[in-house]
Amino acid sequence: MSRRLKLCLAGLLSMFCIAWFGRTVWLSALGHYLADTHGGLSVADAVAIPAADYIRADVSIETLEEAARLVRERCVRRILMSCADAYGVSECEIAEKALRHKGYLEARIEWLRTEHLPDEAEADLVIRRLKDTGNKSAIILLPNYKVRRLGRVYRRLGARNGIAVGIWGRRAEFDPERWWISQEGWKRFAEEFLRLTRLL
Repeated sequence: MSRRLKLCLAGLLSMFCIAWFGRTVWLSALGHYLADTHGGLSVADAVAIPAADYIRADVSIETLEEAARLVRERCVRRILMSCADAYGVSECEIAEKALRHKGYLEARIEWLRTEHLPDEAEADLVIRRLKDTGNKSAIILLPNYKVRRLGRVYRRLGARNGIAVGIWGRRAEFDPERWWISQEGWKRFAEEFLRLTRLL
């Protein structure tokens, strides 16, 4: 074996060892690149929960409770939720029942019934409904791993329609520091990374 080949193999082995033993660092960096928390508005006319993405909506009870808490604390006046039907029942109706079960008896959701859609099309639908119902500002609750991609979509559509938009990312669905230890984490990362690359 030539000296040059030995050096190449040693270099490749070193790179592999660095990548393997440092995987927590670079996988976490990828997770943080994809995910974000929140920014922008803390008070608005409405809070919107997009929940009709045709791939993965990822709306947890924590997201619903966050919206109900914003209403209870008078940070927003209303909750708007886009939702499709599941087996003949609106997912908005299921969400309202879940909130009442959690003690938010006063919570009322303004339904935006639709079919399952690509989430960029859903964003356009949500912003148009917010405009049509007279809202000048809105907080959009998104899974944190969708904030980098969809945040710019909602802000652009909001600016076009005269609506100030704040984007809040919910961490419950995706932990940027541990996403790679579960199969669902890999699925969410792969799906969103592919969707993000289409916009770059």
